Amino acid sequence: MVNQKTREWIKHVLWISRVKLIYARITLTRYTTLYFFLALLSCIVLVSLQTATYCSNTMGAYAVAGFLRTSNITTTNVGMSFLQDGDVILCQNIPGQTGANCTTLVKRVHSHMHVRDTIFEFDERETAPENPQQCALSLMWLEDVLSDARREDLGTLVFQVYLLTLSVVTVLNESLPHLLAGLAARVLATAWASFRVKGNMNLLDTYYHVVSAGKCDGYDPLRSWWNQSASHEIAGLVSNAVNLVLMAALSYKLFTVYASQTFSRVGASTEVNRIYKLVLLLSVILQLSGFFTLGQAALWIDKISFGAIRQLAEHFFVYLAELVVTAVLVIPWLILGWISVRRESKPLFLVFCFISLILLMMSTALFFSPLNRFVLREWSFYATMSVTAYILLVATVVLAIICRLQFGKGLAHFLRVTDALEDGDFTPVYFSKGDDAASYKEDSKSQLDPEMPVLGYSDPTDEKLPQRPEPAHGRKLSSMSVLFAEDSAGKSPADTIKLSSTPALFRNATEKRVSVSPIVVQPVVRSSSITSNSTSPSRLKGTRPPNIKLGADLTRQDSYVLPAIAVSPMNYNHTRSETVDERPSRDRSTAEPAKPAKPAPAAARSQSVPRKAATGLPRRPSDGKSKPPGNYF
Repeated sequence: MVNQKTREWIKHVLWISRVKLIYARITLTRYTTLYFFLALLSCIVLVSLQTATYCSNTMGAYAVAGFLRTSNITTTNVGMSFLQDGDVILCQNIPGQTGANCTTLVKRVHSHMHVRDTIFEFDERETAPENPQQCALSLMWLEDVLSDARREDLGTLVFQVYLLTLSVVTVLNESLPHLLAGLAARVLATAWASFRVKGNMNLLDTYYHVVSAGKCDGYDPLRSWWNQSASHEIAGLVSNAVNLVLMAALSYKLFTVYASQTFSRVGASTEVNRIYKLVLLLSVILQLSGFFTLGQAALWIDKISFGAIRQLAEHFFVYLAELVVTAVLVIPWLILGWISVRRESKPLFLVFCFISLILLMMSTALFFSPLNRFVLREWSFYATMSVTAYILLVATVVLAIICRLQFGKGLAHFLRVTDALEDGDFTPVYFSKGDDAASYKEDSKSQLDPEMPVLGYSDPTDEKLPQRPEPAHGRKLSSMSVLFAEDSAGKSPADTIKLSSTPALFRNATEKRVSVSPIVVQPVVRSSSITSNSTSPSRLKGTRPPNIKLGADLTRQDSYVLPAIAVSPMNYNHTRSETVDERPSRDRSTAEPAKPAKPAPAAARSQSVPRKAATGLPRRPSDGKSKPPGNYF
């Protein structure tokens, strides 16, 4: 058994390792670092502003509620007061239902040109009006509006924490769905902040009209509260707008990296990439749908439980059961939707569809409730949450069905293989957009080992070549990949192969080295018969070519025939040999013997590592198209 100290030490080590992993992910690049700290800073600022707004709305709601209690006006003895098309009405039931008995207390104003100037004259009056009950009746609606504003503040505050969670998961998991979901959520937050500023301005005008034209005789129970509330709302809008612009720029930088890694991996066909894009879109909508569905249910239950409308909720326990079922099912629904589609699991997908059907039926049934429709008309924030949640829920179901139709087309296998390779610390291979040639990433740890043997043959040269390949403008290539290059003489890259061998044929030749250009072997074709264009006895009998004496000039008398090399598995119908005489002519009379030098590594000596290949493996080798001759094995 492991003692207590050992267990504590193991936990401490694991905790340190986890912290180091999180730190490494956050500081991976300067963009990830900026993204994380900007998300953290914006969350702190916006939560602080939202908390201040919540406190301000709480003070306003308490001030109005205190005035109503002083005037002995409650909803139980006089009914409920609402704003309907700018008019203040008093009803005994939901407007439009039987037994409503609505009466208009204050009619809406058609011109606001003189309202604020008139109200400013009454600001100095702090005494209660002559008829406080009539004034309280005309201001009953304001208490309910400010209570709804407090609920909005709490919902927006939780939403900001949710955005921070999305940002952290984006950086730690390098998740493209979380990145897109976070950006879309910030757009919604900024749009709502601007709408709320406009709504508060309209509410202020309505309030001034009721105070001046109603029964309050210019008495203002809120006094300077409106200025404080407006400053908080404007500060929140500016902060959301600035945060959206900065996060959009950083999200674009991260998107280019995450998207290239997601959609450009070697082994993923065009069809698999198309299906994977649908799965990513489903993941984005699924996350947003889960938050808005749960948020809408929470707002609805809080409204009918603690609001003035509680006395009109005849089916309160049915609504409460709807909240409990939604809260219990949303989290498993999110997990099942994420796992079932990526694993192409039919049983899990059936459970996901069943839960989706339950949520969709409850949301649809709620729209048929007269009380819910009334709240939708009176409360803009709740209406926005409800409609958005319903649209996202329907979109999630539709996309899930579309993804279900793609089961069995290779996505699950591709994701399993990719996850297994990533768990094994295998560096994947990527293709650049519009370029079929594989290339090296600058910071890749999978560069070719110069000492690794590679296939082929080349002559040694005196040129000083780099010990490791120069990085190209592309992505990573594993060290066991096949090397392709263009001919240095300008020949077509599809018809030329450069090969190298380790150890070199002239490793022990240190006195003098032949100053000749590397041999370039053209692709040859395997003949169906033993006879070909060349009838050289040495070719037919497989005799060895004449030995080459080191230090001697190569002339036409010293030329030899290089045996033909079959380099392609395709069907060839002729062979070709190349002699030393067919190489590009060079002035060998002035060639000086090379100084003895330590043989360079094989990869550098053979020039087999290209800077960047113009062509390479086709994107879809199995699509029936003919393969380019001579550019892969």
